[in-house]
Amino acid sequence: MIYALAITLLLLAVIGVVARKTYFYLPLRELKRQAEKRDPLATQLYRAAAYGNSLKALLWLYIGLTTAAGIIVLARELDVWVSILVIGPILWIAFWLIPATRLTSVGARVTMFITPAIAWLLNYLHPALNRSANLVEKRTVGQHTGIFEREDLIRLIEQQQSQEDSRINEEELEIAKRALSFDDYEVGDLLTSHKKIKIVLADDTIGPILIDEMHKSRQEFVLVRESKKGPVVGTLEFEQINLETTGKVKDIMNPTAYFVHEDDSLSEALHAFFVTNHPQFVVVNKFEEYVGVITVQDMLRQLLGHVPGDGFEEYSNLEAVAAKHTKPKQSEEEPEDPIQTDEEVVE
Repeated sequence: MIYALAITLLLLAVIGVVARKTYFYLPLRELKRQAEKRDPLATQLYRAAAYGNSLKALLWLYIGLTTAAGIIVLARELDVWVSILVIGPILWIAFWLIPATRLTSVGARVTMFITPAIAWLLNYLHPALNRSANLVEKRTVGQHTGIFEREDLIRLIEQQQSQEDSRINEEELEIAKRALSFDDYEVGDLLTSHKKIKIVLADDTIGPILIDEMHKSRQEFVLVRESKKGPVVGTLEFEQINLETTGKVKDIMNPTAYFVHEDDSLSEALHAFFVTNHPQFVVVNKFEEYVGVITVQDMLRQLLGHVPGDGFEEYSNLEAVAAKHTKPKQSEEEPEDPIQTDEEVVE
């Protein structure tokens, strides 16, 4: 009879441990989201989990009392060494093995079954339990994130990328990773070599030959020099000319060139864009030699993986822009009301 009582008390303690694991297997905000979507398990669990610290205090009180009572009863009937050999594994299973395992359907059903009783108790005990739990929480050290350096945050994002139930899409996670490693790159890592950039002279005549050469280069702009070995004095964009354009390059070119150093970080280069509002920069080295070109598009591709947009280019068309975000008429059916919760309790 004594052994049956002890085992019963310890089983009740295990049920408390299982319930605690089940209630907090998801962060409260995620549990609330799933409850609002009418998930049966989340809806039932949230009735008690919404009480937060009060639920934790109640469960620890229950687990502590049932565990202590079970151990005392069992220890009175067993020798000291036998008690140690029996109670030790029981405590290990209850307080380490069970919390470390995944959520099970049995544990979920048991917790759902006892939730109405727990919610009923919390409805009356919440004020006292909440005050006690808050006093204890003020004297405890907050949970550490485990993140010390940027590399730790990148690993966290990579872990999120492999998490099966993640609702953050791959593109958003990749952008976050790229943003964290953005300053690991220098201008020299992204520049387009000067060997691939066409150069024209300021005194060159604009005509079919020059236009054809610019078209074949597939570049949005060319650099302009005063002489073959002279400094860069401006840029000429392909959109600035057409078959009817005449005159010399210097007459229509952008007369100002902006420079960045090949050892500048990408953040420094991006700052140069905000200061100058110029989309491309001539890259030079410490000897003032021209080594290439970098554009804002190059930096955005490194930061975002691509230049955002869906191919829309009609920004000069008022009607097209106005119709971009036209939404179809909503269904006449009213959406279901979200789950009603006590926000004061949740917080």
